[in-house]
Amino acid sequence: MMKNLNDKMGRMVFILVLIGCAYPMISFASPTAAEKSIFDLMYYRDVLQVELETDVENLKNNRRFDGYQAASLTFKDANNEEMHWDLKVRIRGNFRRLNCSEMPPLKLNFKKSSLTEAGLAKFDDLKLVTYCIEDRQAAYDLLLREYLAYKMYNELTDNSFRVQLLRITYKDSNTGKKTKQWAFVIEDSAQFKARTNSENCDSCINAGLQAFNADNAKLVGIYQYLIGNSDWDIHIGRNVKLYKQDGKVIAVPYDFDFSGLVNAPYAVANPNYEIKFVRDRIYLGFEQLLGQMHATLFYIEGKRKNLLSVVNKFRQLHVDSRADVANYLVSYLDRLEDIQVAKRLPITRINTVSP
Repeated sequence: MMKNLNDKMGRMVFILVLIGCAYPMISFASPTAAEKSIFDLMYYRDVLQVELETDVENLKNNRRFDGYQAASLTFKDANNEEMHWDLKVRIRGNFRRLNCSEMPPLKLNFKKSSLTEAGLAKFDDLKLVTYCIEDRQAAYDLLLREYLAYKMYNELTDNSFRVQLLRITYKDSNTGKKTKQWAFVIEDSAQFKARTNSENCDSCINAGLQAFNADNAKLVGIYQYLIGNSDWDIHIGRNVKLYKQDGKVIAVPYDFDFSGLVNAPYAVANPNYEIKFVRDRIYLGFEQLLGQMHATLFYIEGKRKNLLSVVNKFRQLHVDSRADVANYLVSYLDRLEDIQVAKRLPITRINTVSP
């Protein structure tokens, strides 16, 4: 159990001071002005109807194929004008590309020349998160839960990847066969860097705590704990992107399908640590920061209603699943000071590889 937090939500004046401090410390990034992107064209409504035409059978049957293939994407913009884009797609990831029986996750690569011609920024790569298992209802539920994990983190900080939910029709370019599913796209990492004034950091792997923005590291660690995610590692950049911002390293989490919040049937608890179940929570952030966590916990407490509102208002997810997600969050939000530190087992690597 976390030490030095027995005073919980103590004296009101102390709380107000800490909350006041927390906002600038865990502050939202002040993004620089950036050109509108293809993602921005899609990012205007709760659910966007799109059609992706490509050689669907090749993507499903040749999971180890790393090359791009021709595709086209059609959707209506905010002015209800139909947009048609020629692009390339390829399979991405490792675990899901080989273990998902449905459409593998894809990278959508637009033509920079077409984007420039349309007056858009050259942010040309979007990641498409797709169904993973054959059971359509279960696949739908899991995908929406993972989407929620991104949307809730958006509520906490701008240093997070934006996502757009899609009702997608896959059209096979050879047979004309159509299949309608759900999916979501993740913004181009280059656009993330532009709007958050951050940059790539080739030397960030295995960087020490002193190199990190401590408030960012605390927020990431607590959020991963909140959603029960043990499939990440801030030290080696596992399922977190590491960037430099204002001279410090920041971590941006992604890929939440092995978290307890999603609770996917194919997920397993991290075998490197003393946990048995996917929904067990363990803290995998910097342990040196545990005694400095007060402001971050008060910030999370102040965002409690926002986080639960994101879940409860997400009508695309079945009411029972929304209740399950909310109850799982509350099981920790009701005892924020109780943080279980990970006990490492003598195992040198995790057996699952995430995208």
